[in-house]
Amino acid sequence: MTTAIFCARPTPQPRLDGPGRRELRPGSGIPFRPHATMMLNHIRTTEFEKGTCEMAKQRSPEVTSLDSALETFRDDLGKAAELVIRLYGGLDRARVTPSKSRMEIASLFDEPLPEDPQPMEGILGEVEKNIFANSTLYLTPRFLGYINTGGNQATVLAELLAAAVNQVPAKWHFAPAASEVERRVIRWIAQFIGYAPEAAGCLLSGGSAGNLVGLAVARKQKAPFDAAALGMRGGPPVTVYVSQEGHASLEKGMALLGMGRNQLRKIAVRDDFTINLEALEQQVAEDRNNGCHPICVVGNAGTTNTGAVDPLDALAEFCRKQDLWFHVDAAYGGPAAGTKTAGRIFRGLDRADSVLVNPHKWLYVQAEAACILVRDSRALRDTFQVVADYLREESDAHDGPLDFKDYGPQLHRSFRALKVWMTFKAYGARKLRAAIESNIEIMRYLAERIDELPDFIRLAPVPLSVVCFQYRTPDVAVHRDQKYLNRLNHRLTEALEKDGRVFLSGTKIHGRTVLRACSVNHRLGREDVDLLLDVIREVGRLLIGRA
Repeated sequence: MTTAIFCARPTPQPRLDGPGRRELRPGSGIPFRPHATMMLNHIRTTEFEKGTCEMAKQRSPEVTSLDSALETFRDDLGKAAELVIRLYGGLDRARVTPSKSRMEIASLFDEPLPEDPQPMEGILGEVEKNIFANSTLYLTPRFLGYINTGGNQATVLAELLAAAVNQVPAKWHFAPAASEVERRVIRWIAQFIGYAPEAAGCLLSGGSAGNLVGLAVARKQKAPFDAAALGMRGGPPVTVYVSQEGHASLEKGMALLGMGRNQLRKIAVRDDFTINLEALEQQVAEDRNNGCHPICVVGNAGTTNTGAVDPLDALAEFCRKQDLWFHVDAAYGGPAAGTKTAGRIFRGLDRADSVLVNPHKWLYVQAEAACILVRDSRALRDTFQVVADYLREESDAHDGPLDFKDYGPQLHRSFRALKVWMTFKAYGARKLRAAIESNIEIMRYLAERIDELPDFIRLAPVPLSVVCFQYRTPDVAVHRDQKYLNRLNHRLTEALEKDGRVFLSGTKIHGRTVLRACSVNHRLGREDVDLLLDVIREVGRLLIGRA
């Protein structure tokens, strides 16, 4: 196994790491911010706090507080900040995946329940040595698997601040400022992707939760009976439609809502992996004739496999004529709708009844932060509002307090909106769009390089930032031996993960086992995808030699 450490060549790009954050600590070579803990140095004692301190002195001795002294807390925060600086400072040299086996990593945490306190300095040391060092680093641009973002620095700060203030934006009076921040963020996301400005919504854990909400709202609005009250035996089978490239979470959602996986109709796709409209029309007509009740079509706006974007405008028109709910899964591709580079392929997105978009993918926000948008806020409240004696209900007035418990399945929910709000504020929509366009341009550059190289072959179009391809070796004699190439590329995926310099995921395209590269990382440069091809060749030749 190759153990060489790679040091990436720097190239200009619209990364979100801000200016003034690249100073070097003398003699270390590690990017360091002299005032990394300056946000912690504003603890001031007000007259109110003085009074509170007097009250604290009179507390009963039976109180068991978990708080340390503020000066100790300040010192611990500073040490934690230094861990983050060291992590980011070493990204160019770090492995993408850990070198240890699962059992070796598990052994690091094989300890009994702690009964007594441990010093925070030691705990932080374990975080750096055992957790940071054994994590898959989405932060690095050499992570090109799945659709996991590299995050941004503003979000790191936001997570700290959100944890500190500890808000639960379920009811407005639980978290007044957090509720208003989330309301504003929903509007900003809608505006960024070109969706209805009057849309309502909420932030959720991820795309699976977002699609679940979309399906629940579709059923409430379009089923011919009240499934929430009567269950699914209250009327005919209801059917939902998506292309064969639709996300697996839709199957899970159908099962969880009791509509049944078999009632999710997977429609054939065209050569570009977008839904076949004629096949969709035929399936809906057939289901109506067989006593089923179609309720929803799901349009893909950036599939996981290839990044395909369905003809959304045509789907919107079809749904209008058929009286079907039109939900768009734009979890991955949605933010690209706001760019000049790719915006045209999202025409019709603004006509959807509901849209899922994940800031924790292509808005570079750390997980978890997904967003469901629904054109009519009443559709969400009709689906999720449940009155309870112990929860004071707010007014439904347009300008009144907003209770997010009525807009999704969660009651107790975290302050996810702060990191999205701080991302928009820290970088601005223009810079975010530029970063997305850079990702698309560099991944298309990768596709062009693959097309030029005889030992690689591309197997799908590249509308966004996903490239699907095979390594087929310099030996022309094996280029038509698909069984051999399937085995080789399957082994390559595993071998590359063990190598650690780059990370790819795999998938199937027309039955072929392929390598799949995807980036939603603002740190990505051309040198990173050049390295990718070099490492694939190197590891591939080692595999061939062993065979």
